[in-house]
Amino acid sequence: MKDKDIVKLVNKEVDTLCKLLSVDCERDCQVEDSDTGIKYIKVTFDGQDLGYMIGNRGRHLDSLQFILQVIIGRLLKEEMDFRVFVDVSDYRKEKDNHLEKMAIQKADDVRILGEEIELPPMKPSDRRIVHLALEKFDDIKTESRGEDRDRHIVIMPVKKK
Repeated sequence: MKDKDIVKLVNKEVDTLCKLLSVDCERDCQVEDSDTGIKYIKVTFDGQDLGYMIGNRGRHLDSLQFILQVIIGRLLKEEMDFRVFVDVSDYRKEKDNHLEKMAIQKADDVRILGEEIELPPMKPSDRRIVHLALEKFDDIKTESRGEDRDRHIVIMPVKKK
């Protein structure tokens, strides 16, 4: 299926969802290809008073993203590997920027102290942001530890030989 057809399909489903939720705002849908063959379908909502779509700590936003992932998955009959990302008023973008800054600050602390630092438990998507933000540094490394809701990242210095 071509990207423009995917966008048309997603826009139709988003319109239906917006009618059900009585949401009146600007929205945009884009499809991006990755190096690994995964298609990223990005749906953004922008407007006034959309906090209820985000919810407490982004819970409604996560649910909305999950719902769209399931709906689109059922409609795309091809064997297509895709991920849906939903953002409302740049909430995720700002949150990701905050996570990156926090990760870099903690990495500086690891350099100064010379010992590992454990971050609080995070969702998988948040842990991924931290890992990606710190993978560019040669003097530190990250790893995820723990199980389920207790899974967290540990930032540690790289031992020089």
